[in-house]
Order: sequence, then C-alpha cells, then structure tokens
Amino acid sequence: MKKIFILAASAALLGSCSPKNQYVIKGEIEGANPTVYLFTQENNLLDSAAVKDGSFQIKGIAEEPQVAVLRDAREESATFVAMLLLEPGTITVSDDPDSPFRKRVSGTPANDASTAYGDAGNKLVQEYRDSATTEERRTAIEEEYDALTRQTVDQNRDNIFGALLLAQQLGFDLSGQELLDEIAKFSPEMQQNQILVDLKERAEAKMKTDIGQPYIDVVQPDADGNEVSLKSVVENPDNRYVLLDFWASWCGPCMGEVPHLKKTYDEFHKKGFEIFGVTFDDNREDWLDAVKENKMNWVHVGLLNGFDNQAAKDYAVNGIPSNFLIDREGKIVAKNLRGEALYEKIAELLQ
Repeated sequence: MKKIFILAASAALLGSCSPKNQYVIKGEIEGANPTVYLFTQENNLLDSAAVKDGSFQIKGIAEEPQVAVLRDAREESATFVAMLLLEPGTITVSDDPDSPFRKRVSGTPANDASTAYGDAGNKLVQEYRDSATTEERRTAIEEEYDALTRQTVDQNRDNIFGALLLAQQLGFDLSGQELLDEIAKFSPEMQQNQILVDLKERAEAKMKTDIGQPYIDVVQPDADGNEVSLKSVVENPDNRYVLLDFWASWCGPCMGEVPHLKKTYDEFHKKGFEIFGVTFDDNREDWLDAVKENKMNWVHVGLLNGFDNQAAKDYAVNGIPSNFLIDREGKIVAKNLRGEALYEKIAELLQ
C-alpha cells in the first residue's frame, strides 16, 4: 500500500511539473527541405527540427504568446514560409489544398482564429479585385472587411491574434483614447503581452497628437543640411494651414499620394497652405530624386535613418503615408487625409 501511495504521489508530482506554456508544432509539408527552422518575428532562431517524409515536430516553451515564422531554410531557397502564433497547445502546419503557396496553421485558439480570418478576408479581397465587381459592391466589401476585422478582434480578446489584429489593422485609424479603450477590453493576462504593452505606449503617444492637441515641433536638416523647424513654418504669417507629411520614396502608397498633394498644394499654396515633408528614406539620392522628379515643391527635411526618427516616436507613426494638418494657432485639426479627402478639407478651410 505504501509503495502504491509513493508511486501515485510521484506521478502527481511529475504531472504538476509539466510545462504550463508548452507548445508542440506538428508539420506535414510535402516536398519540404530536410530541416525546418523556427524564428521569432525579429528573425532570431528559436529551434529547428529534421524533416522525414514531410513530417516534423518542434516542442518548446513560450513565456508569453508571440508571433513566429516557420520555414525550411535559414536564409534563401525555402520551399515554404508560414507565420504562426506560439501559444500553449498543439499547432498543426499543413499544405493548403486550395493553394500551393499557403500553409494552413491550426490547432490552438489564436491560430484557428488567424486562419479563419485569413480565409474570410481572402474571399472578400478576391471579389473586390474581380473586374466584374461593381464600384457599389466594392464599397460594400470595404465595409464588410472592416466589420469582419472588428468582430474578429471582439471574439479574440483572450488571445494573441486579437491583440495582433488590433495593433496591425485598427491601430492606424483609431485615436489614442479609442485604442486605450480597446486595449482595456482584453483579458488582464493579454494586457501584459508585449504586443498590447507596446500598443498602449503608442496609444498614449497618439493621444498627444490627436485632433485638438497642440503640434509637437520637428527640427531636421533640409537637402542643404540646414536645420528647419516645423515651428518656423507653422508660425510663418503667410501660412494658415500646414500639413506635416511623413513619407518615403520607397513607399508605394506614399508616392501614390503625391498627385493629390501636388493638386492641393498647387491650388491652395498662395492662399496659405504649406506642406512640411519628413522623409523616412535612408538614401539621400533616392529622397532628392523623388522630390525633383515629382516636382514636390514644398518644404522637405529628413534624418535619412528610416523609421529611426524622433518625429516618428513623437507622432506615434508606425506606418506611412501619415499626415497631420496644423492650423495657424498650432492645433492639429485633421489627421491622415488621403486622396481627395485632403483637397476637400483644404478647399473647405481656405475657399
């Protein structure tokens, strides 16, 4: 009896020592290379495993849920790359029968939610891109996509996918206070996750540059190396409204905004509209060539350090193009005016 009790106690002790945050990744990938590698989002190697007949398995501990990348080559020539979310449980990675390039990731709440969202979103995107789709339907699709995103965030307040979706999809458009309100709806445990910790910091910075707040000065060198301040432009008596515009020559959407910026600038500059462009380029020639070739005849400054720019931190800029409209009193009166919205806003203010 005593021996049985000791064995039972030992079993209980062993069971209690099983890692709480253990994940297991099981893969079935046809044609995979002999070794698969698991990386953090920052490309740091976490683990690797041998592949036999397309099958592999990786076990590990995630101190907190995190984004990871699985691929079957350390550098180039990978036959597959899959993003997955490391969290407790068994994560399955398999071929997608509908696509030779995509891999299906499932088995845990966050990965199941990510796959379901991706499937639903892809259907909407394919319909949107279909040449037979009417403009009226495209407008409806945009609304459906937004509703899908918001609903998915609401359904995943207790896992990393909800946090990731909030940060990457909704974080750009929401104000600082709106972001803080959204973060507060997550479980206490998820609020401690690094994604939401970073997002909260960004939201608090955003609050300082929400509509109605005073602008934060930016002082950076122009093409000639002379320090130019945003303050000097805002306080110039000839300027009634100044658009602080964050952009880069390598950014396709940024360059897509240039015709709208030029149209608005050319029509309203003499009436008091100015643009203060802050580049996130890291190559001087690319920056200046873009300015010259596109005849962007407004104020331009930049540190040429990419996103490693104090102005990006001050204005909580995590993506470009991004802009802030500042009035003569130094108040931010509008944000992220894209396309015709910029022209319409300036026409309303200056005509």
